[in-house]
Amino acid sequence: MRNLVFGLVACLISLSGNAQVKNPDVIAVGILDRISDVVGELSSVGFTLKTRVDEQNQDLGLVTNFATNQVYFNGPSQMLIRTDGTKGKQGYWYNGQQLAYYSFNENNYVIIETPETTIEMIAEVNDRYGVDFPAADFFNPTFTDDILQNFDEVSFAGLQKIEGKDCFYIIVRRKDMSVQLWLANDAYMLPVKMIIMYLSSSEPKQYEASFSDWEINPFLPDVMFNFQPPPMAREILIKPIK
Repeated sequence: MRNLVFGLVACLISLSGNAQVKNPDVIAVGILDRISDVVGELSSVGFTLKTRVDEQNQDLGLVTNFATNQVYFNGPSQMLIRTDGTKGKQGYWYNGQQLAYYSFNENNYVIIETPETTIEMIAEVNDRYGVDFPAADFFNPTFTDDILQNFDEVSFAGLQKIEGKDCFYIIVRRKDMSVQLWLANDAYMLPVKMIIMYLSSSEPKQYEASFSDWEINPFLPDVMFNFQPPPMAREILIKPIK
């Protein structure tokens, strides 16, 4: 799974800055490298991702949206995400040939022809349609290198207990963004919590994600990733943004 980007629902870390860590904390870098190595050896994974996202609403101003995401990845070309939150209930099915989006609330769906790997699919769907997947960058095989290339500071801030787990606490900063990462202090060192503060606007925005219920290398049948439209569901079109 070294060529798999784990993608989910909201934009995580936008690695488009021009900063670069000049004196990286070797302990923090070692921990980040370790999680990349562990993720790279996985063949399949499942987990629950709970998110809290501050967003600008045209009518209400800055509002907070919550969601619970059930996430499954299998190999380099299968993904299933089911989301239930303040914006409604949706699902994403990707089988290596196409991505299906379904709204449970509106009983309609979209089918998008895509490239053959999850990495390529996420990049293309985001670029063409503006669809973001939560925590996409966190599990990128080049995650550590991207952090070092695009941030000013990477620090190991010690051990903290969070979500009932002993965790390594890492802080990543640059002028317009602050990222806090909590990685489990156990054999797998998988993420437990992440908080991102966007600092470039007059009102800082925050993205918070909590990871739980990890399933390591579960058996996931192919049928899980094939979308079957429910009765009376309507197929609709989605327009590219570019």
